[in-house]
Amino acid sequence: YLLKCGTNTDNSFIQKDTFESTPNQREEIKAVRDENTRNLVRITADGMKTAIKFTTMPVNLAGKVAIQNFFKAGIVDSKQRRVRLTYWNDEDNVYKTSDFYLPDITFTISTISEDDIQYNPLSIELIEY
Repeated sequence: YLLKCGTNTDNSFIQKDTFESTPNQREEIKAVRDENTRNLVRITADGMKTAIKFTTMPVNLAGKVAIQNFFKAGIVDSKQRRVRLTYWNDEDNVYKTSDFYLPDITFTISTISEDDIQYNPLSIELIEY
């Protein structure tokens, strides 16, 4: 699996070729060039954070609800949309668990019928706290 939320590892909703992970992103506290030597001097924060982006398969209403329930299984703070996930870290080649922010999702409807709604693929982004 790529993502685990609670005990759920069903990632069938992810279009695998859209899955992008930027693990262990470094954050510069300060980066300057020495005025004489022009050497770069970096002060990098100790903490490293991961960002994940992917697109889902096209889904119907039941599929959309299943995706929402996948993330609800790991909710830590619903107001902040803070979700605890286990994810595959490609830089370290291990699974890691951390809290992620799940930004707003735009739902685009492709068709509706009397008993169902069809959605275009959803864009999901996860940003580690």
